[in-house]
Amino acid sequence: MGHVVKDTTWCVIDIDTATGHVFLQQRWKYSWVVLPPMAPWTQTEQHDFHTRADRNIWAAWSNRARLNVQGSSAFARSFAGRGVTINLDIRWVTARNHWMVTVTKTPPGTFRTSSVNWTARTISLDTNDFVTRSICSSAAPPVCTRQVPVAHEFGHAAGNTSVLGRGDEYPVTSPHSGDNGSILHSGNQLRSRHFRTIIDEMNSMIPGTIFSVRSV
Repeated sequence: MGHVVKDTTWCVIDIDTATGHVFLQQRWKYSWVVLPPMAPWTQTEQHDFHTRADRNIWAAWSNRARLNVQGSSAFARSFAGRGVTINLDIRWVTARNHWMVTVTKTPPGTFRTSSVNWTARTISLDTNDFVTRSICSSAAPPVCTRQVPVAHEFGHAAGNTSVLGRGDEYPVTSPHSGDNGSILHSGNQLRSRHFRTIIDEMNSMIPGTIFSVRSV
């Protein structure tokens, strides 16, 4: 069968049926904004930003989960019991983008609120979104976690959005508000639930094949 590819409105998913490897990629088109008194973006700075974003997302999300395969298809029978791997990354494009990404150059130590608008397919980031932040709970003793913001925001762009009933996990109204280590909370750890939207897309790609998260 070779490759089975699905290009959605928010990502492209490529299932290699020979190797049992899944590759998810989002196409990002950038808008570069400057917060005074910062100097205008240089092309080198733009490339550096994208490279750092790609590397942080890859480090947080790729090769972290293994997926189960069940069903009657030849692919499912081939990989049942073995599972398949999944990698995720971003690609800088100037056309046919999945996401429009506005990046604001800000002074060091100046933080803006980054966000993902699932419905509009827009992402807002800034140049301090690579700074690892340490967040401590109000518990006694406090629980402290560390997180890279760009990897957290990618999690929203990967389908963990309130529009689908599964957004940020730190509000007290979230059923996962106590899971401080989660990357959708204030930590850097992935959970099976974070792949739900991806799994839903994959389950429509190969007839007779059902995917689920085996381990994270």
